[in-house]
Amino acid sequence: MIQVKEIEIEDNQVKQNRKALAIKYLKFILIPGWRDPDITAREFEIERIKSKRRLFRRFLTPLTIIGMLLIIFCVVLAVFAPWLTKIPLQEVTLPFYPSDTLPFEPPSPEHPLGTTFYGYDILARIIWGARTTLSMALVPVIIAQVGGLIFGTISAYFGGWVDSLIMRIVDLMYVFPMMILVIVIAPMLGTDLFTTLTLYGLLFIPFYTRFMRSTVLQVKQMVYVQAAKTGGAKKFKIMFNHVVPNALSPMIIRFFGGIARTLLGIASLAWLGLVDQTVANWGTDINWAQEQFTAFMAAVYPGLFIGIATIGFMLLGDGMRDALDPRLHI
Repeated sequence: MIQVKEIEIEDNQVKQNRKALAIKYLKFILIPGWRDPDITAREFEIERIKSKRRLFRRFLTPLTIIGMLLIIFCVVLAVFAPWLTKIPLQEVTLPFYPSDTLPFEPPSPEHPLGTTFYGYDILARIIWGARTTLSMALVPVIIAQVGGLIFGTISAYFGGWVDSLIMRIVDLMYVFPMMILVIVIAPMLGTDLFTTLTLYGLLFIPFYTRFMRSTVLQVKQMVYVQAAKTGGAKKFKIMFNHVVPNALSPMIIRFFGGIARTLLGIASLAWLGLVDQTVANWGTDINWAQEQFTAFMAAVYPGLFIGIATIGFMLLGDGMRDALDPRLHI
């Protein structure tokens, strides 16, 4: 009997809740301006889900999907290199010299793509080179973006003589072709890999500084920033709590395009012999095979993989811009 009464009480409560909800919906529909906290919360949740779905659909464009697949392919090569080739890294990099193979041998069952300079297996060099090539592209972009974020934010937010000083330095750096500066300065500092990557990142800080400055100049005019100033918030608190977080999205979008450009830049330096040749790198493979007209495929294969990685990051960067830039959806 007790259980039957409890069930009846629960049924009555459910009916009352349904009746109350129906009345609320009728008021919401019939009475202009009438709001209810429960309905408002549910409406907000529905809009949030729809917004997420719209954002997700913007990413699902054919070119963006192709870019993601190309990047995933390169990342799989980099992560699973020890499982994708039986040749260890130490046997395809200097100072190891294979004794059982000759330079630039044609494709064979033992070497499906042939051999490169010093008799290294081309396929193994490409697989191991994915790891170092992607890592080499990340370091300069991170250095350049962090530097650009700091100097661009300070320049735009404080303005005055601070802005003038930073922008004149940036203008001076724009006068010189950055790649030419890297080519000139890199041999003076040596071919150490980390030194070359750091130099590349430092010299490209001005490009990100100017871009970040323009973004911060837009954000600092927003109502919430002006409200924080009126409320007496300190400058650094406003800058790091309100301005920087809302100016990061364009920098994140440019991050992938920056990786694509850096891949080409580092490959160019390696092709010129300005990168440490003891590291497996696709650009170094092109450098070794650039004069071998009878074995030109030894240069084509690593160049093809550089193109795959570059196109993948470019397509992903364009897809993120199309999905996240609100100015494209007005």
